Amino acid sequence: MDWTTVMLIASLILNAFLINIIAQQSKDLSALKRKQLHTEPIVQDAEFHASIKEKINTIGVIPTVKFLRETYDLSLLEAKQLVDRVNEKE
Repeated sequence: MDWTTVMLIASLILNAFLINIIAQQSKDLSALKRKQLHTEPIVQDAEFHASIKEKINTIGVIPTVKFLRETYDLSLLEAKQLVDRVNEKE
């Protein structure tokens, strides 16, 4: 085994180790974001409802529900009820 092969193998092992660390930190960060969103309630004021209404008019109901689920970590039911509530106020 020559020197370049040894260095290549060492580099691959180091890269695998670093990718594992990055993946774990990403999972930890996602968990912390979810925890923070669950401890801080969503303030549902007129401005928030107006922004949701604008999003419904721009991209539609289903993409708005998906947006709320991803952004605010709401369940499907919570996001759908929020969208329905904003639509009813029209």
